[in-house]
Amino acid sequence: MLLNGTILRRDQLMTETTGAGEADIASEAAALRLAAVPADVVEIAVDCIIDTLAAAIGGSCEEVVQLVAEVANDSGRCTRLGDGARVGPRSAALVNGIAAHVLDFDDWLPVGGLHPSAPLLPAVWAQAEASADPTSVDGGRLLAAYIAGFEAQARIGAALAPRHYEAGFHPTATVGVFGAATGAAHLLGLGPAGIQRAWGLAATQAAGLRAVFGSMGKAMQVGRASEAGLFSAQLAAAGVTAPGDALFGPGGFAATHCQAAAVESVIVPFAERWYLREVLVKRHAACFGTHAAIDALLTLREGLDPRRVREIELTVPELLRTVCAIPVATTPLEGKFSLAFTAALALVRGSCQVEDFTHATVLDPDLRSVAERVRIRFDATLRTQQTHVRVVLEGGTELHASADSALPLTASDRRAIVREKFHELVGPVVGSQRCTELIRAIEELPDGSNVSTVTSLLRLE
Repeated sequence: MLLNGTILRRDQLMTETTGAGEADIASEAAALRLAAVPADVVEIAVDCIIDTLAAAIGGSCEEVVQLVAEVANDSGRCTRLGDGARVGPRSAALVNGIAAHVLDFDDWLPVGGLHPSAPLLPAVWAQAEASADPTSVDGGRLLAAYIAGFEAQARIGAALAPRHYEAGFHPTATVGVFGAATGAAHLLGLGPAGIQRAWGLAATQAAGLRAVFGSMGKAMQVGRASEAGLFSAQLAAAGVTAPGDALFGPGGFAATHCQAAAVESVIVPFAERWYLREVLVKRHAACFGTHAAIDALLTLREGLDPRRVREIELTVPELLRTVCAIPVATTPLEGKFSLAFTAALALVRGSCQVEDFTHATVLDPDLRSVAERVRIRFDATLRTQQTHVRVVLEGGTELHASADSALPLTASDRRAIVREKFHELVGPVVGSQRCTELIRAIEELPDGSNVSTVTSLLRLE
């Protein structure tokens, strides 16, 4: 590989370009302006913002969000989604970050295996509202900060994958803190060195474990990443120092949280690979690992009587053994991480939306009966989001289907999905008319409309 005129071997990359890799990505993030971003990438960013706000407002009434909001209840001028309360910026980032992830309905990026927007957008939005003059933050500035944070986060996640995840860490939280720090630092006008200081401060706070999947802890640690990223950027802006190579340098985040990091993934220029083009939005309100099985079963259910099903065999990637294979779901959160339960929902109800994950459904005898007939086979040769389904009926008849949930959506499908999701999740909170006004206001952000216009619609005053 050629870097700064010098030919480097791959083994040298790991030891000689750690600081350079961080400097490269920090420079790109600091310099990013919306005018230089391709139109289709901007459109995807707008759709991700609509999607994330939908998930956050829809999730704002969940128990963990309410509990944390009570504990982190302060005053300020930033908007807490759902109830529209005005709180401090760190509280807003924390609670809104939890809300954005708690339904497990937020966007997902295959590279890095993380949900990029849940930790990122709440931090950027809180910083915009916390500005000395919030009305000075137009849509172009907010979008540029969001895109800079997204692309930096994606590259860091790609460098750590898959070993960071395999070691038991939750990248949405552990890597998300760096995206949040980048986006907030961009709005604060920090240069490359300032962004690197923010990363150094974020690295000391990065945390998140897969061990808490299926519990309130999963969403909590994502909100904490948003808050910590925002705080790190604000501290860097205030002059707090940290090493510039705390990500990939000796004893840094990668060295302590990943057996080996592919630093070459970090130094890929934004213009060569916009990771926003690879983001996936969710159609089902459950762990992404369950989606392929859900999609495959939905193609088989027409005219099928679940009572005639003798066995449902799911052949899934080996990775899912420790991700979403809870055998018997006892809570709605566990249901989102249970291939057996989501398979039963798909076959019996033909739906895996927010309203399908309740205490009543996880205890429903008909759903439990079908879930008990699910058998899971793990296959290390399958792609991460690929699943094969075999349904055996009474009498021995077999039905087969396969799906791959990592296949990209068309732009029109993506737009339709996120807008339908927004109306379904936000409509009951703010009303249908305000829903339409909010979508329109977000769509106008690239044209320079003020962020405060969207904020005023998010508040219930």
